[in-house]
Amino acid sequence: MLGFDNREKLAIFEKQAQDLANTITLLDQEIKTLSDQDKNRSSRAIQCQTLINLQWQEIDVTPLLDRIANIERQLQEARAGNAALQQISERIEYQETVVKDADAELRKSEIKRDKTVDQIKESDQRLELLLQDPAIIPLTPYQSQELDDRFAKLPDAVRLENLDRLTTSVVQALSKEIEEHNRGISSCEKTIETRFADFKRQWPMDAGDMDTSLASASDFFAKLVRLETDGLPAYEQRFFELLQNQSHQNLAALSTYLNDARKAILERMELVNDSLSQVPFNQSASQQTYLHIDATDRQLPEVKEFKQDIQQALSHAWSEDREFAESRFIALRRLVERLSSQDPDQKRWRDSVLDVRQHVEFIGREIDEGGVEVEIYRSGAGKSGGQRQKLATTCLAAALRYQLGGNEHGVPMYAPVVLDEAFDKADNEFTALAMNIFANFGFQMIVATPLKSVMTLEPFIGGACFVDISDRRISGVLLIEYDHDRQRLKLPEHVHEESTIEAS
Repeated sequence: MLGFDNREKLAIFEKQAQDLANTITLLDQEIKTLSDQDKNRSSRAIQCQTLINLQWQEIDVTPLLDRIANIERQLQEARAGNAALQQISERIEYQETVVKDADAELRKSEIKRDKTVDQIKESDQRLELLLQDPAIIPLTPYQSQELDDRFAKLPDAVRLENLDRLTTSVVQALSKEIEEHNRGISSCEKTIETRFADFKRQWPMDAGDMDTSLASASDFFAKLVRLETDGLPAYEQRFFELLQNQSHQNLAALSTYLNDARKAILERMELVNDSLSQVPFNQSASQQTYLHIDATDRQLPEVKEFKQDIQQALSHAWSEDREFAESRFIALRRLVERLSSQDPDQKRWRDSVLDVRQHVEFIGREIDEGGVEVEIYRSGAGKSGGQRQKLATTCLAAALRYQLGGNEHGVPMYAPVVLDEAFDKADNEFTALAMNIFANFGFQMIVATPLKSVMTLEPFIGGACFVDISDRRISGVLLIEYDHDRQRLKLPEHVHEESTIEAS
């Protein structure tokens, strides 16, 4: 059993301890069983002793029951034979019932009274504690009346048991109303301060050093009283008259200007088209066509809206309604502010709505001698270089004719047109066509051109000069006579021949 390791000895001890524990448990169970048996035997012994001490008369109830039955029978016979006793018996029974019921009601009332007294004592204690609370502030008569009215409007009657719930309901309703009133007060304060800020921004000299907070309300109201006492109604009447008369005239003049400007564009385009109808735009052996320019509305939304605003303001110009006049003035002021604004977007808008030239677009229609439309030119896209050059030259002449104006016969008010290095890359046909267009529009052409275009230009000019530069420093001018009968320059024949060869 001994050695260097005692684990086997410890295991033996542990096994012996486990066996002893099991033995102890079994012995405890046997002791408990024997103890229970001893208690049962003691109880049975006591019960047997009690039975031994009893006598027969103590458990025999039959003679007693017979005696009670005889007595009850005798009483019934006595009552049945005596009417007075029977009535007394009935009255006794009735009174016994009444007394019994009264006694039950008395007990209930006493219990209820005790509970009520306890509740009164508890309520008095709570009331005393509440009255001693320093946070309670005495109510004014108006507050007391309002609270009484609020409690009276509640669906449930006010009792002690529901007082807290009803009070909470009233407090919540008051809190909600107070919150709504506070929001209304805050909104009114912000609105008033906004009005103060508007007044200070629009009339900074009159506002002076007053700030826009509610603390300056007395100063603003004092200024309002001073304005009202300084004859403001007279100025208001004057303002109303100017709004009726002058604004109506100015708006009408603006509307008339826009309409007349558009009409002028259309009328001047008629002169341009009359001139274009006299000069062929394209010609061939079998057909001649002419360019006709149509002006159409662009239907810009901002221009349409601007015209509608003017017409709406003019439609009620003579109304006597002061409130409507105020709203009309606000609309007019907003319109004037937009027109006078220096903001880039507003300036672009102003140029767009007031420049009538931007309200229309021009479309070129090429028609033949029979009035049949050959082609439509919205731009030069998709055309050849020669076609674009011819269209650009024709439109240039038409634009100059439109801008420079003229009388009913189509002669421009200012006729000279200077072209530097004119037709240096154009062929003779296009040069002759362009010069013919300018000549039919009534322009006086002053052109600087290479020598190769001289013969093409000769029928369209009334004189010429030759410019020469030596060493890029010394220049000279030689006047050349012009033969009006032959519509050509008086040059030596060999010069004409050389020009013809260069042109070919």
